[in-house]
Amino acid sequence: MKKERLKSAAGIALAAAMLITVTACSGNGSSNNNTGNAAASNNATNQAVSNAADDDNLYGYTTPVKLNVGFAFASDFKMQGQETESQNTWMDLYKENGYNITPMYSVDASQGETKLSTAIASGSYPDVFTVSASELVKYAQTNVIADISEVYEKYATPELNEYLNVDEGASLASAKVDGKLYAIPKMSSGFDGVMMMFVRQDWLDNLGLKMPATMDELVEVASAFTKNDPDGNGKADTYGLALNGKEGFAMLSGLQAFFEGYGAAPGHWNGKFSLIEKDGKVVWGGALPDEMKKGLTALQAMYNEGSLAKNFGTMDLTAINKDLGSGKAGIFFAPMWGAMTSIMDAIKSDPNAHFTSARIPDGNGEGSSKAYMPTLPESYFVISSKAKNPEALIKLINLSVQKLIHPSNEDEFNKYYGQTDVYSGWKFSLTQTLNPLKNLENYYKESQALQTGDTSELNVEQKGDYDKMKYYLDAVEAGTAKDMIAANDSTFLSGASLYTVFGDPQGGEATVDLIKTSGAYNLSAYNYIPTETMSAKYSTLDKMALETIVKIIYGDSVDSYDKFLQSWKALGGETVTKEAQEWYDSNK
Repeated sequence: MKKERLKSAAGIALAAAMLITVTACSGNGSSNNNTGNAAASNNATNQAVSNAADDDNLYGYTTPVKLNVGFAFASDFKMQGQETESQNTWMDLYKENGYNITPMYSVDASQGETKLSTAIASGSYPDVFTVSASELVKYAQTNVIADISEVYEKYATPELNEYLNVDEGASLASAKVDGKLYAIPKMSSGFDGVMMMFVRQDWLDNLGLKMPATMDELVEVASAFTKNDPDGNGKADTYGLALNGKEGFAMLSGLQAFFEGYGAAPGHWNGKFSLIEKDGKVVWGGALPDEMKKGLTALQAMYNEGSLAKNFGTMDLTAINKDLGSGKAGIFFAPMWGAMTSIMDAIKSDPNAHFTSARIPDGNGEGSSKAYMPTLPESYFVISSKAKNPEALIKLINLSVQKLIHPSNEDEFNKYYGQTDVYSGWKFSLTQTLNPLKNLENYYKESQALQTGDTSELNVEQKGDYDKMKYYLDAVEAGTAKDMIAANDSTFLSGASLYTVFGDPQGGEATVDLIKTSGAYNLSAYNYIPTETMSAKYSTLDKMALETIVKIIYGDSVDSYDKFLQSWKALGGETVTKEAQEWYDSNK
């Protein structure tokens, strides 16, 4: 379809050239007035043909279109090769496709938001820019940005639609204000943030245990890690499950992950209510009494047995990393990258240390484990309501998706993604559409290459990862790992770290793949900016939930959770849920 459109555009351009030639030769000594009329007719015809060509071109224009932009780069960003802010692969690409890019300002990233806000307030601001979710609504309602509903339907390529459907269209739905589309979301993979379980595989092997698949099995393994000397040093210096009781619903071993095994979701580190769909209704993920109380009962028993640290309620990320790195704790929860730091420290204590991952075990019967996955994007691409060509936003994003997600070859990938000392890469793209599933795709290719030794299908980034992981694995096989560790060999340590994500058949991305393909996740049911009630009540209710959970694990009655839920609803939770339900019903 794309090639056919491009051929059509080329045909129209050729027809336009032929028409100009024929008309120019048809004067035959006509009067000046007739010549003027002919010229005017020529111009009108040329413009019409040019407009038709532009209308059919999904990536740019034959008649150049001016776009004002603003740049904001991080202080540590460095140009690569001979490139400059005005002369680089992206600016060249835009020029080739009929865009006249005119910078209005270039500031440090720390000043970017302030500079844009000031420009908008003055009424003179960029045509294409990026906004947060809250700014999206404000600028849509104050006519700062354009409604792009129609131009999206008309100009979006199949590749763009595929890019936006990676989360089943949830992010795109969040870009609507009062039912109209005002932005294109900057996609990221929610799967990169889903929680999973990491376990010391070498401890499992030492004790003849298998990876736990149910919560009952997790309880048994945690007990064995606490009582049966899994590291074989003859000391009672280990425990089972590391939990972050201080920071609560955190990325590294947050309490919420355990309850996700039961299908609940009491919190998340993104600072928003974890609202999920249950039997067609929106509920706060912690307002499931049966699921939550089963989890609380299990955790309380584990604490009493010593399978949790006695001071888990005051442990934070630093304390957990210390226990994991020193070989004190054997189980924790985190996203796919969770073991990257821990393994580099753990192998210094024990060269045989090996973390593997799995889905959070089922606590409520087979298939009950559901990793919570928020889908509200962090930022959106928009175009000014003053722009004469609102479709330019869609065309720019089409171009970005083509070059960054569907490059034709490795050279094109390097050119637009970036290559050290040659190309500055994607940061110069006005619409940075990085592949939201890049990490998963890297896992597929890198793990396959490690198995076969064939690196011909790897891009530069993937080959770099492969080389480090191969270096690590070769050292392990050759029996030189201890020497590498003693020398603090950075390539070896980096390879060990990357292997926990991209190389290990039971690594982080392998579990992401399992969660994704099995549908074992709870998508956020509310994908919009927080209402005033949500913003006002979140901190209080989130803190109350965390304190209640920790107190029950320490020994309060599990049934006290029912009383907490009554208070949670009365103090604003019921209103929060009602508002989320209204949004959900209107955006199904």
